[in-house]
Amino acid sequence: MNQTQTVHLTECLDLFSESNSFDSEVRDCLSTFFLKTTTNFHNADMQFNPLFGALCWSFSLGGFVMVTVKPKWLQRSSFPYRLYAYVLMFVQGPLSFSADYINMANDSFVHVIDKLLATFMFVMYLWRLASLFHNARPSNFILQLAAFCLALFSFMNSQDAQEAHDIEGFKFWHNMWHCFPLNLIVIELHDRFVLGEYDALSNSSIDSDLLASKKKRV
Repeated sequence: MNQTQTVHLTECLDLFSESNSFDSEVRDCLSTFFLKTTTNFHNADMQFNPLFGALCWSFSLGGFVMVTVKPKWLQRSSFPYRLYAYVLMFVQGPLSFSADYINMANDSFVHVIDKLLATFMFVMYLWRLASLFHNARPSNFILQLAAFCLALFSFMNSQDAQEAHDIEGFKFWHNMWHCFPLNLIVIELHDRFVLGEYDALSNSSIDSDLLASKKKRV
């Protein structure tokens, strides 16, 4: 495979599902996908509207809200919350804008960095979800998991649209993918300021005290 060849993550996943093993063909596909410096829209006239560019900064906004509104469970979790937020704010946002808005039709190494960082942040978010499962309100975890699944669905559809050279389809699904941080902001703010601050440890202690008092009465 060479870097100018059209390779997408969906193709690599298809190869893996066919072989059910991480063989050399799958490894070559992934290597080509991550290291290619162009997209399917290389030299295309994309004509992005301002909304597409603005949504690239949703990651920075998400990081800003994380730093501003900090949950209580941070003290009991090893998840690097602040580091994750600062990477979103100062790295992921600008990088997304550069790769997806400025250089989508250009040959640029920024595409490689963007894909590698997005993969790293994907793994980090799985860690964050695990922390939410153990420490946050159950409804918060369920809603964030749903938002995560919608984001993955949107991303894979944007990959399919790119493979089909469907510019309008790509714009729509990539915008949906970039709405992921905005969805998380709404979930977090609603959980904190509408439902009220939640502490799993405190609630567990309260439940234990109530149970103990009931036993004493009996």
